[in-house]
Amino acid sequence: MTLGPRLAVATALALAAASLALPFHPVYDPWAWLVWGRELLDGGLETAAGPSWKPLPVLIDTPLSLFGDAAPKAWLLVARSGWICAPLLAGLLAARLSGEEAGCWRWIATAIAAGSVALTGDSFTPPLRQFTGGLSEPLLVALVLGAIWAALDERPGLAFGLGTAAALLRPECWPFLALWAFHATRERPRLRLTAIAVAILVPLAWFVPDIVGAGNPLEGGETARAGGIEPLDGLKVLGRTLIAPLAAAWVGLALLLWREGRDLDRPLAILLAGASAWVLLVAVMAIAGWAGLPRFLAPATAVVAVLGAVGIARTAATGWAPQALIAATLVLAVAGFGWRAAQLPGDLDVIERQQTSIDQLFDLVDETGKDALLACGGAVRMTQVREQTALAWKLEEPIASVPIRRRPRYGIALSTKPLPAGGIVFARAGRWRATRLPCPSGYSPSSASGRAIAGVSGAAR
Repeated sequence: MTLGPRLAVATALALAAASLALPFHPVYDPWAWLVWGRELLDGGLETAAGPSWKPLPVLIDTPLSLFGDAAPKAWLLVARSGWICAPLLAGLLAARLSGEEAGCWRWIATAIAAGSVALTGDSFTPPLRQFTGGLSEPLLVALVLGAIWAALDERPGLAFGLGTAAALLRPECWPFLALWAFHATRERPRLRLTAIAVAILVPLAWFVPDIVGAGNPLEGGETARAGGIEPLDGLKVLGRTLIAPLAAAWVGLALLLWREGRDLDRPLAILLAGASAWVLLVAVMAIAGWAGLPRFLAPATAVVAVLGAVGIARTAATGWAPQALIAATLVLAVAGFGWRAAQLPGDLDVIERQQTSIDQLFDLVDETGKDALLACGGAVRMTQVREQTALAWKLEEPIASVPIRRRPRYGIALSTKPLPAGGIVFARAGRWRATRLPCPSGYSPSSASGRAIAGVSGAAR
């Protein structure tokens, strides 16, 4: 890669490292990846519980597990580097595609594209939560934009590598990677062995772990479809696509198409076709029962932001549109930045509440002890999903050892509200309480575990 992307990656790593001083934990999915990475390092894997399987994060988290309690911070370093790198690459790509003739407008394009990606409209998982919680979609955007840059530099090997990494994050990448492989190997036969290896290894990385860990190669897909989100029609996915980039980006894209039409540069035409195909693919998958969340559209909406910024820069530089229209578009961009930035304090409040909940849950584990919590059948029941994988990580147990039971009737249960089934509360930390219910029928706890519960119960009373 040229200096710009390398500098973007270095900057992202430095800022992400500095961000580790912030007191924020990973969210649900990253905790699960950490659990699975630790299990792989220990020679086992259980994927029947938790979120759907994603190969790349777990492949990264497996060696990171060697850092022990620091592994969550290590993953956050990786994920946040991707989050920061994504808008930087979007800005650089917009400046590059605007062309030298755009002059100073290239830097306006940089700001619009970068800002639109950094402040993507997502009511389900706002960008700030994706940053603090270590979600993988920003990393996906960075990989996709990096692959686009490498392709423009005519570095097919690098583009192939980044595209393969992206394909290990989201299955939507597969058809695009296949098309790229077909194109690249026609011109460079030496890449054919690489393409064959990738065609074999990517499906294996997605399906074999679920065969080993759940006995079902389609476990991840079934988990994703059973995630509690109703199937969507295509219009809802289109609506999420429309609100994700800044409105000014759509104006810029319209200007670009109006101005250049059939003369649109080939790279821009390919990017537009790719973004459209990505949205269509997510829409079809949503109709079939998958979630269709806004962040699943992130690569497509990032490309729209880049193309829209290019349209604004090229149109303004050539004087093709009235100055009043360009000025109004820039005002719209600034207003969009302001509106989305105004949402950040509210998002931060939600993040801090979730942070406090996990802190208190971990305090409860430290106070109570692992043996007491797992005394009834080696499992502790949770009434809330969000903290399930974090608790599994803290207990150093498989996620299946922390089953979700909305109304637990047996065993040890952790909840933030009184349980309707009653039981004895034997430990508290903040809003969290540990409740001892009757052990499952036919289970006889060991005397050591029984003494542990009795001791904690007595201390609590």
